[in-house]
Amino acid sequence: MTGFPSFNVFSSSSELGLGGAGFLLPSPNSTKLNPSVADSNRSFVASIINYKSGISSQSIGLCSPFVYGAGTISIRHISYGTFDGYDELSEYTGKYHSADTWFNIGYSKKIKLFPMRFGLTAQYFLSSLENYTINALAISFGSMISFKRIDSNFGVSVHNIGTTLNINNYSEGLIEPKIVFSGAKTLAYLPLTIYMDTIIERISKNQDLFIGGIFNFKNNLRVRLGTSTRKISQNTNQDLIKSIIGASGLGFGFTAGSTTINYGVFIYGTGASVHGIEIGIKL
Repeated sequence: MTGFPSFNVFSSSSELGLGGAGFLLPSPNSTKLNPSVADSNRSFVASIINYKSGISSQSIGLCSPFVYGAGTISIRHISYGTFDGYDELSEYTGKYHSADTWFNIGYSKKIKLFPMRFGLTAQYFLSSLENYTINALAISFGSMISFKRIDSNFGVSVHNIGTTLNINNYSEGLIEPKIVFSGAKTLAYLPLTIYMDTIIERISKNQDLFIGGIFNFKNNLRVRLGTSTRKISQNTNQDLIKSIIGASGLGFGFTAGSTTINYGVFIYGTGASVHGIEIGIKL
């Protein structure tokens, strides 16, 4: 049975700076998003993330008003590199590629006369390794309620309810659902919005708490910070600095006219880092 850890990797550079938090922060490219959250403005976002060992992620997404709500379309792709192939006799058979690709559509809508939104996303997933492929369909859904008096949002979402498809499949796959409880709070006396998310994985029973914040300064400058309880599970106990900054993110962004640029870095407990840049344009 094959698992799909790539369902949980970073696909949006703005996610990196929050360390995995921010399910209530709109982003059409993000894998870490409550489906009820969407930007009601028409915008285009492109993101590139560079992992170690030649692994890279590219994604593009589009948001637009749609049928009294907001619609999103995105494509995410992760390339694991090019490898040399050999047969059972150790004879060279040529090069092959390995990659994962998602095609996503989503819709969210606010309930009339009540400060609540609901949303649904559907995705088609294709994973390939040499001549082996896995196809899958999955949906996610969620809701969010807003409290303007305390400038806070609270949400709950269910992710990755799906199954593999028997279309040229050579391996079975297991998609692990997860439940996410989220909160966001804008402080009254600081230019800071705090995000907290608790992720509960249904099969492995893993539970993790993520917390991050966005500082909004003058001149449209932003700084992102974030970490999680994965700091404990990723701690190698080999270096004090790695133990302190492990499983944490840092990001910077600014807006000029209709264009927004975000840069983010995430540092794992081993000291390995992931870097990404994202460009968003309001249309």
